[in-house]
Amino acid sequence: MTVTEKELLRIVDDYGQAWNSHDVDEIMAMHTEDTVFRLHLLGSSEVTGKAEVREVFAGLLALWPDIHFATDRISVGPDFFVHQCSITTTLAAPLPLGGSVLQPTGKPMRFSGVDVIGMSGKLVHRKETYLDVAAAMQELGAL
Repeated sequence: MTVTEKELLRIVDDYGQAWNSHDVDEIMAMHTEDTVFRLHLLGSSEVTGKAEVREVFAGLLALWPDIHFATDRISVGPDFFVHQCSITTTLAAPLPLGGSVLQPTGKPMRFSGVDVIGMSGKLVHRKETYLDVAAAMQELGAL
């Protein structure tokens, strides 16, 4: 199924709204059954399948309960989009990162992120997330 650029931009907007409302059911309704997610963060592995990805997303939203994504730039292609954003959030629980554990400070933080989203028709098939971990660590006092 071919999706027009206008349709894809509407999907991008809806997907962003679902994430900013922290509605895991709404987010997952926009994914294929065989969806794939990878958070490129110190050897994190790829997660495949709707149930498994849902569990990871729910965990991330619990870790960052007030997370908000502000779009800096959207780039679209025939079956993908790239979302560059500024992320504001507060870490709510200890975060294992490599060989250390980052502790919550109770203070809001801001860092950048990029999602590369592969589409299958009107559904997200693959989500690759890259975060500015150094900026996040600096905000948490770990650097």
